[in-house]
Amino acid sequence: MHLNSLKDRLNNPKISVIEISQRNCFIDWLQKLELPRDSKALSVSVGDGVWDYLAFSNNKNITKIIATDIVENPVNQDDVAALNTIGKWEFEKVSAEKPLPFPAESFNLIFHQDVIEHVEKPFLFLSEQYRVLRKGGTLIFGTPNLFRPANLLKLIFGKLKFPVKIGYNLEIGDYIHIQEFYEQQVKILLQEVGFENIAVKYCFFGIHPLNITVSKYPTSKIGRSLCHYLMFNCRK
Repeated sequence: MHLNSLKDRLNNPKISVIEISQRNCFIDWLQKLELPRDSKALSVSVGDGVWDYLAFSNNKNITKIIATDIVENPVNQDDVAALNTIGKWEFEKVSAEKPLPFPAESFNLIFHQDVIEHVEKPFLFLSEQYRVLRKGGTLIFGTPNLFRPANLLKLIFGKLKFPVKIGYNLEIGDYIHIQEFYEQQVKILLQEVGFENIAVKYCFFGIHPLNITVSKYPTSKIGRSLCHYLMFNCRK
């Protein structure tokens, strides 16, 4: 299986309700984010580039994105060309579990989705992002909630364990969740790194494998606690 193109993924009528809620939460924060003119962003683990497209499209002050991944550029050349019509987009391969190859205070914004659960050293992962983020800069990222209902069902039947393989594609290989996180755990980790003004959005409450949706954007205490996906916004 290959990564989908930008066009396919953006226009897919069968996109999951989870990704719809993720995109809308990300877009909402991008549109409200007050960035300096000609801001530079770091896209961590770029995948097919759809989050980069959303970043360029929803904040006019983002004019350059440097995208990274631990494999050769997974974004196809047509999509690279499309990204460069709305901003300056560059790719740089990085090493897993190693310091980032950028000087301190290089970026106004850093973002990633579905990445931190794949890394062995989350403190190093976030510390490096803190280092290369400019003072007053913003980090936005999301990760599956450890306490989502599907996981609780697995726990009841003794099936919840990590690491776990969740998928595969030709560009990246196996998708392995090394660990997963709950809200307070991530907040403490961010505070230990030095981030401040931590805010959270809650994406999708239900049991997606059974096509049960209670809320796309849960607001109740139980809905927030058991949501599928947590998205964080914090500042240096």
